[in-house]
Amino acid sequence: MNKNTVNDTTSEDEVVVIEQRDKRARLYIAIAAVLGLAAGGLVGSAVTEQQWQAKFEQLNGQYSQLADQSQSLQANSDERVIQAQEQHRLKLRIALEKSASDYELKLDELQAKNDKLNHEIKVLEGKIASQKVTIASEESRNTQLVRKTDIQASLFEQSQELFKREAELKAEVAILEQEKSQLSQDQNRLKRDCDLFLDGTSWDAKSDSCDRYDATSSRLSQIDQLLKVHNMDLNHIKTLKSELGIQ
Repeated sequence: MNKNTVNDTTSEDEVVVIEQRDKRARLYIAIAAVLGLAAGGLVGSAVTEQQWQAKFEQLNGQYSQLADQSQSLQANSDERVIQAQEQHRLKLRIALEKSASDYELKLDELQAKNDKLNHEIKVLEGKIASQKVTIASEESRNTQLVRKTDIQASLFEQSQELFKREAELKAEVAILEQEKSQLSQDQNRLKRDCDLFLDGTSWDAKSDSCDRYDATSSRLSQIDQLLKVHNMDLNHIKTLKSELGIQ
């Protein structure tokens, strides 16, 4: 083997060794990098875990504070709700009491007005009743005046006939009373004769005594009726004369 060949072999071996060293170096570097990454990951994980633990504790503390605040707010809210309800009930009760009081006042006012109106109505009814009595009295007076006027107008035209009729009635009454007096005496006598005839205790009693007694009694009854009618006519004439102011 010559020198050049030996040198070439030596160069090749050096190249192989250098390549192997480079491969190993890269392997070592890669392992070191992996280990570094792993170590860094562990370190980072540890740091991150500590950070998250702190953050969790911080958040947990904040949550506890928020829970306490929520409970406090809830308690305050419940208390405020209760207070609001009590205030609402109080306002409602006050409003109802005021409404009831106002209603009572209005009712009293209406009752007072009603009593006043009833009193005024009674007063008016009394006045109306009094006016009705006055009107009725005036109407009666007017009726009497109209009647008197009519009677005056009628009787003044027939005044002579009125006095003549009065004189005739008085004359007839006088005649009837005289006849009645005589017949009353005859009636007593005829009754005795009729009783004796019916008893048969006297022969002096005439058989027509009872017929004459009945006729006399009938005539007396007729006279009484005539006297009653004539006296009514005379009283009527007297009333007319009084209303007319005629003596």
